[in-house]
Amino acid sequence: MILFFVRGEVDSDKLIKFCYASYRDIMYDARELPAQQVIVREEGEKPRFLSGDVHFNLSHSHGATVLAMSHAPIGVDIEKVRPVHRDKFPFIEAENDEDFFREWTRRESYVKFTGKGIAGIRGEIPPETHFEQFDVFDGYITSVCAEEQNVIAYEIDPSAIENSQM
Repeated sequence: MILFFVRGEVDSDKLIKFCYASYRDIMYDARELPAQQVIVREEGEKPRFLSGDVHFNLSHSHGATVLAMSHAPIGVDIEKVRPVHRDKFPFIEAENDEDFFREWTRRESYVKFTGKGIAGIRGEIPPETHFEQFDVFDGYITSVCAEEQNVIAYEIDPSAIENSQM
């Protein structure tokens, strides 16, 4: 899997298309995947590529974005650690705001992985579920839910996306 991190605001579709080209070049012989992908959005479903060879998931929080791409289903969440009324979320056991967001991002990445949507955030997570957590930017926590696999991470300059021909 490849995680693409961006500091600053970016157009989601441009980011996805820009990063797909990099994913294709890094992870595959370029002939194995289409040169470009069409993003499909259907009511009640998470966005996907028309060709099901590559899975992606996107998350934004307070000026930071993460895009995860993999050969298998994937869910990702990034959150800025900030004050939160933890008593409003009794299903999350946390001693402080950082602990809260570690668990919140885990749960949100799981429901995005399964496609259950945010309504499933209170549910139980099977113990065999695989997560990776990253503190890429100061004050932010990222969680990824996917089958266990190698992780490559890149920070992308937002101007590279805006100046690309995608």
